[in-house]
Amino acid sequence: MAERAFIFGRGGHAHVIASMLSADTTFLVPDTPQPGEMAQADFFARLGEFGAAKIYVGIGDNAARRRIFLKLRDAAVRVANCIAPNAFVARDAELGDGIVLGPGSVVGSRARIGDNTIINTLSSVDHDCVFGAHSQAAPGVSLAGGVIVGTNCFFGIKSAVVPKVSIGNDVVVMAGAVVTKDFPDGVVVGGIPARIVPRP
Repeated sequence: MAERAFIFGRGGHAHVIASMLSADTTFLVPDTPQPGEMAQADFFARLGEFGAAKIYVGIGDNAARRRIFLKLRDAAVRVANCIAPNAFVARDAELGDGIVLGPGSVVGSRARIGDNTIINTLSSVDHDCVFGAHSQAAPGVSLAGGVIVGTNCFFGIKSAVVPKVSIGNDVVVMAGAVVTKDFPDGVVVGGIPARIVPRP
């Protein structure tokens, strides 16, 4: 019997996950399901039937992904990791649960990746980094060695962080920014070198 998988979401990120799986996949949606989909409420009502299935959260928005992840954890459901065949994960790196590593992504030696994070296509988290839970690196992001990232952070496409910088919780790094110094919680940073900018 083919392995079964359920993916929360129906957008681009959900389909990226599906493209990396060989399982019989059902998308879990908050509204009226279409063919190949199931309502999320129905899934939770029938949770006991799906004990052998793998569960993924295919939602790009950090806050929405976090809500689903925590609801699953409260229901004692472990969210599976989805790692592209050509991603590289150092053997001494530490990965949490619910992680998505896109094609060509790299997790370096002794890096620690928190629960429910996305390291997107061709992004790298180098040696000795900490990448906090419920965070996301868009395609082409580079974190140099020893970078510390808090929870609920977002790194825009092609942004970069120099070595040994610390970034707080709930920080947005805009596309193309180069972060050269520490930043506190709750800020948006952009530019080269990155500086605090108003929220859009």
